Amino acid sequence: MKVEVAKTPKLKAKKAPESSSVITIRWVFRVLLVLWAILIVFPLLWAIMTSFKNKGDVMQGAFSLPTVWRFSNYAEAWNGAQFGRYFLNTLILSAGSVCLCVLMVLGSSYVIAKYHHFFFRLLDHFYSVFMMVPQMLLLIPLYQFCYKLHLLDGWWVIPTLMLLNAIQGVPFYVFLTLPFMRGINNDILEAAEIDGANEFQRFFRVVLPMVKPPLFIVALLSFTGVWNEYAMSITFIEDKNFYTMSAGLNNLMADANVDFGVKFAALIISMIPVVIMYAIFQKPLQNGLSASDGVKG
Repeated sequence: MKVEVAKTPKLKAKKAPESSSVITIRWVFRVLLVLWAILIVFPLLWAIMTSFKNKGDVMQGAFSLPTVWRFSNYAEAWNGAQFGRYFLNTLILSAGSVCLCVLMVLGSSYVIAKYHHFFFRLLDHFYSVFMMVPQMLLLIPLYQFCYKLHLLDGWWVIPTLMLLNAIQGVPFYVFLTLPFMRGINNDILEAAEIDGANEFQRFFRVVLPMVKPPLFIVALLSFTGVWNEYAMSITFIEDKNFYTMSAGLNNLMADANVDFGVKFAALIISMIPVVIMYAIFQKPLQNGLSASDGVKG
């Protein structure tokens, strides 16, 4: 014989009414966020609209709609202005720089976090000091150094910029990754060593899967930084066949014979990969920024 036990109804806690000051502050923040969103989105929409105009439409009014939507501006920017070549050069440069930067950052942050040696502590302090040095101060010495070694001749300039961009980003990204590395429990590494894993197996099979959140952050920020890099590109690259997007944009904007619509079309083309990267990796980026410092489990 089953005995039914009467269930007591759960009482829902009533929320205390919010004061008028809290509601006012909340609406003030909402209005400020909307205004901030408008300030961000409006220039982008204006640039997209201008990229479809001809020279006459631009001269008639900066904020007027184009009389004829010229999609040919994008084809002219891609082919006529050689932005297809610049796009490929920048893609190769960015991909190579990201791979080098990720490898150097993960290796450096791992040894600094897990090895208590004087040299690695000195390396940590060196990275901290290097972050305070303005990158523009290193531009001319680096150029003279690479020029004397003939590293700027022909296609050699692309791998040279790969290495320089990766090295310059390492100190900040190591600073960003160190808390995750220090948060990994040493018992996990010791257990892997007892199971017969060597140093490389511990790093690639144990540590690397645990630091995916900062790995996505480093890769995304490094790609964006290299893609938009301007100073070294216009200083180191002399041959137009190896121009990056930023150097090509600088050359295109200075050309008075090119319509404004084509110039803005080239500008939109240069923005597309960064927008796509943020759209694809938005969730991993948020998880990386909100993740706890490593695995302490």
